Amino acid sequence: MTTAWAHLVRGQWSDAARANLGGALLGLGAVAAVPWLFGSALRGAWLGVSPNRAATAWILTTLLLVTLIDWVVRLLVG
Repeated sequence: MTTAWAHLVRGQWSDAARANLGGALLGLGAVAAVPWLFGSALRGAWLGVSPNRAATAWILTTLLLVTLIDWVVRLLVG
């Protein structure tokens, strides 16, 4: 995932996905979350939608599955 994040911060989106798809998606989520969280902190209330446990669980489960599938494919193909 470190390599994926290193590519992401350099704007190399396809290289990040090739390095680790789950890491690239996690990095993109972090990039999207930072302004939302910062704006919410400044405002003192959630901007737009407040966090939802069910949505958070689905997102994290999806990221975990993508990461595991990517890992298994690399083990079987590589």
